Amino acid sequence: MTRKRPAGPTIVGALTSTILLFTTGCSGQSDTPAPAAATQSSPPAAAMRIDKPAKLLGTWTESVDRVIRGQAEQNMDNFKKLLATGPTSATGTAYVRAEEVSSRERGLHIPSDDQRVILISAVSGTITDPTATLDKIFAGLPKVTDVGSVVPGPLGGLAGCGTGQAGTGIPVDVCVWSDQHTIGMVTFMNFTKTDDPRGVFGQIRAELERPAR
Repeated sequence: MTRKRPAGPTIVGALTSTILLFTTGCSGQSDTPAPAAATQSSPPAAAMRIDKPAKLLGTWTESVDRVIRGQAEQNMDNFKKLLATGPTSATGTAYVRAEEVSSRERGLHIPSDDQRVILISAVSGTITDPTATLDKIFAGLPKVTDVGSVVPGPLGGLAGCGTGQAGTGIPVDVCVWSDQHTIGMVTFMNFTKTDDPRGVFGQIRAELERPAR
């Protein structure tokens, strides 16, 4: 069955009920299977860092909504706790297809029919066990299901993606990567299957990572 974007209120503001905050202190076993068969390729020879692009995917604008960005920042802060040493770079932010505007009637909103949002949370540093790190991240996202491995791309490491749903019925796709130098999560809000979020994930990761200087 084709997944459709829900009609009704705009997505900005509705994300206050999202289910995708990663917690490092979760108790008990998660029912979410880890992407154990995730493809792993050779990691980059040099250490990497995270740089936030001015425009994501060439045209996406950074969101000004504090709630949306706050959730990405919270995930970023929790990822820092998974590093063996202090972070060397980090970012937690969100991007929207059209620049948000504010009005008295609607508050802050996206003034277009395209209500997709991309949240990015990533850190760089030293990761002693990328496999265990990836497993722990998905264990901290118990409402993300259908987790499976995806090709991590030329930057190496391991990667997996799963699906979920925000409390408002907004469809969610979550992709996570982990290697010896970086940890990152890309959350796609309100994407359909034809948008191919898992395919877009690799392109976004490539735009975020740079060799450390």
